[in-house]
Amino acid sequence: MVMAHLRTKATNSNLSAREQWKWNLARLLYERGYNRKEIVDLYKVIDLMMALSPDLQLSFEEKLANYQEERKMPLLTNIEQRTIKQTLKQNIIKLVQVRFGDIPENLVANINQIDDTSFLEQIFISAINVSSIEEFAQLVNSNLPEAD
Repeated sequence: MVMAHLRTKATNSNLSAREQWKWNLARLLYERGYNRKEIVDLYKVIDLMMALSPDLQLSFEEKLANYQEERKMPLLTNIEQRTIKQTLKQNIIKLVQVRFGDIPENLVANINQIDDTSFLEQIFISAINVSSIEEFAQLVNSNLPEAD
């Protein structure tokens, strides 16, 4: 934590360097052999202390996700990941309902089939911009897995 504080102060005018130090410190949590709870607790402090611009935060999160995948030790549990996906699906459906009224049942079912969080985030944003429910349905359907 002392290192995070010192590196935060040292990188006030250089957020790219801060992102690199945040990455180094996050990786050290894994390499030092801390258990999952300790990693999560310490990471929360580092994350709050070492604030980044949105683009650098996204870059950092991608590095961390790849690293966690390699180590098979995500910060989010499977339950937390499922909750995030379910919330995204519900928000997408609500947004489309607000914009276009009733949604065909098959479109709701197709949205609920999606398991890729990044694709869910993409269609959530697309739901804001599409001009029709048909255009939105086409986007959703074009990315569904092929039926066997």
